[in-house]
Amino acid sequence: MMAQIPNTKLELHPSMFDLLMTVLAYNAANAPVESVRSGAKDLMEKRMRFTRLYMSKDGEQYASLCMYENEAEEMIWQLLLSAALNYDVSEEYHKKLKVGSRSDPQ
Repeated sequence: MMAQIPNTKLELHPSMFDLLMTVLAYNAANAPVESVRSGAKDLMEKRMRFTRLYMSKDGEQYASLCMYENEAEEMIWQLLLSAALNYDVSEEYHKKLKVGSRSDPQ
């Protein structure tokens, strides 16, 4: 059986890749929950192992990240955790959402 190719791709300027890794490093060292810390460490290891630096047609470098869906989901959670430390929620946007017809969206 052949290995499945990651289905999520993200191209980042090298400075944004550095910012992403900085957030993960912070969470790996400081998150209040062990599962979040270990998730950040795992993502850091995978990003350093599998991310490649390419040159665009315009001569600009970019980092190409390929992730599986569960890794992309964990990355979003890690970024939200970081944002939660820097933003105060002033509006309850979820109250403006349409109500779904089932409890599990999957």
